[in-house]
Amino acid sequence: MKMKKMFGKLLFGLAVILLTITGAHAGEVLKVGLAPPLTGDMAAYSEAMGAKCMADMINKKAGPNDITVDLTIEDSRTDPQLASSIVQKYLDAGAVMVHGICWPDSLIPVSKMAEPYNAFVFSAQTTEVDMHDMKLQNFVELPAPDDVAASAMASTTYDKGARTAVIFTSEDGGSWTAKTPVWFGEAFEKLGGKVIKKLNHAIGTTDYSPQITEIMNIKPKLPDAVYVCSVVPDVGILARQLIAAGYDGWVVGCDGFDDPSLNATVGSNEALSQVMFSTHMATMPGTPAGKFLAECKDAGYNVHSVFDVLGGDMMKILVEAAKIAGTTKDGMKILKAIQTHDKFELMSGGTVSFKEKGTWPVRKIPIIGFKDGKRFVASSEVPSFIPHSK
Repeated sequence: MKMKKMFGKLLFGLAVILLTITGAHAGEVLKVGLAPPLTGDMAAYSEAMGAKCMADMINKKAGPNDITVDLTIEDSRTDPQLASSIVQKYLDAGAVMVHGICWPDSLIPVSKMAEPYNAFVFSAQTTEVDMHDMKLQNFVELPAPDDVAASAMASTTYDKGARTAVIFTSEDGGSWTAKTPVWFGEAFEKLGGKVIKKLNHAIGTTDYSPQITEIMNIKPKLPDAVYVCSVVPDVGILARQLIAAGYDGWVVGCDGFDDPSLNATVGSNEALSQVMFSTHMATMPGTPAGKFLAECKDAGYNVHSVFDVLGGDMMKILVEAAKIAGTTKDGMKILKAIQTHDKFELMSGGTVSFKEKGTWPVRKIPIIGFKDGKRFVASSEVPSFIPHSK
């Protein structure tokens, strides 16, 4: 009788262990804290509403044994110090993934703040190479870095017949505005093109007359392309004023162009046909990203851009990685699952894997052009030459 009781206790203990193993995710909550710029200069590039839309979709579909997402969002007003203060609250409350503003002066300190909490930073927007140069152990980003996108843009520009280019640089936006144009130039010249002039600009410029005068006075022939990486409405204003001055070449740039307001800022469909830019995915109606944006809009979420879709993909990856890692509480295990998993299915374009690069995925870079005022994918490739990131 005693042996039966002991055997029964043993079986019960084994059953409890098995239940604990097989039910590791049952009803578990993944805590995430975002401090995005819902207002201020970078508000157009927030991922927050797309992340919220996807988190709510995940929670709505979740069964009793599925992971749910506890997503907290608070406006950092494009203030890095405020973002750090908000993130500290999230970490103290048990968040395993946090994010601030998509500039290194926000994300680097936020990453360091997260280290003692075994938490990590997952960015759906930042593309600056500084984040990889720092060799941070608890950071990963969903977009490809700026130099990769610049190389893809250079390849398409060259394929369209451009052989000379002018680049615009600015120190106002870190390496994004200062170095991305230089990397475009490096890739362009490696293909056989030539950068014939480098001009400076400031974020917030509304009158580019001095720079345009310099361009229009270039002899014996105007440049085939002008490249700038900056924010809206600035890039649209530059394109409009340059084309109005009689420039008939390409105006090309980076993901800063990727906002619906670009069309109205540039003005006419004819002017838009001279514009191309690199981005992270195609968001036109009918694409997976376009369908996601439409579904979120119908549900009342204020989504509008590529960054909202990246925010949605970020949430999908987080939940899948938590399942793979077998935890919603250990941020570094979740990060390791992201960096070692073979591939993640994305709305923003097929599948990606972080296995090769660790902190960023190798992925195709879509180049968006315009025809009759409508966007189309002019090319989509993984560039073979990368000027900076290794």
